[in-house]
Amino acid sequence: MMRLRWLVTGATGQLGGHVIRRLVREPAAGTILALSRRRFDGPSNVQAASADLADEQHLRSLVADFRPTNIVHTAAMTALNDCCARPADAERVNTHATRVLAEAAAECGAHLVFTSTDMVFAGDAAPYREADSPHPLSHYGRTKAAAEGILAGFDRALTVRLPLMYGFACTSRETTFARQIAALRAGQPLRLFTDEYRTPLWLADAAAALVALARSDLTGLIHVSGPERLSRIEMVQRFARVLNIRAPRLEAASRLSIDAAEPRPADLSLDGAQFAALFPNRAPRPICREALVEPS
Repeated sequence: MMRLRWLVTGATGQLGGHVIRRLVREPAAGTILALSRRRFDGPSNVQAASADLADEQHLRSLVADFRPTNIVHTAAMTALNDCCARPADAERVNTHATRVLAEAAAECGAHLVFTSTDMVFAGDAAPYREADSPHPLSHYGRTKAAAEGILAGFDRALTVRLPLMYGFACTSRETTFARQIAALRAGQPLRLFTDEYRTPLWLADAAAALVALARSDLTGLIHVSGPERLSRIEMVQRFARVLNIRAPRLEAASRLSIDAAEPRPADLSLDGAQFAALFPNRAPRPICREALVEPS
């Protein structure tokens, strides 16, 4: 059996960190190379390299030198405001770098799994299935939709659309989720939308799904989503219920009350039935206590 060689981009990010953690815990994972712009302080048996996705030549040489069998591409410029304010940077990182990785992967015969987003949709025709056409309202969504279109021309590439994710990062970095849990525990108020719906997915379940998909021969496009359609406020209400916080201070708000440079889609719920049917033992779970506890 060929020994697998895994290359994971965005290894210090929230999702990339969980992908690395999942791979390390799997038997016979093979060799792992973690790429990140930040310093990687992960397991000692994981190789690490600094990588700027905007540096095409360096990215190509890293892939050519390592010769991966599997690439899980989680790195991206994801902050909506940053993508809107710096559109060229977002295109270089989210779209062009994905093309570079796909070309480099094809040269060494690697299976590429690319993480896209529910934000490629407009939010007016949910639940969205794989056959539905993208119509993004944000520049971030447009850069991801463009990357999806590029990958459609590569034989060994798989695009995985993911929804809003929750759970603690594997590093000490502060996240929106961590701040929400801290506020719930401290009895502090949280203002949350009642009219913005997603199918939230635990980071650990997303990582397990990505590794399973990368190990498969699946190509094309697939959705991986949580099993419940929840508004932002319903999601945090669920966090509070699972944590047995009886009187959370949650303030209802409308997404339309926010003065944003780009419109916020109303309902980006994804239909994840295809993935759940193909990988029933990796089907994402509803919000549970395990997902709300910091990883050890």
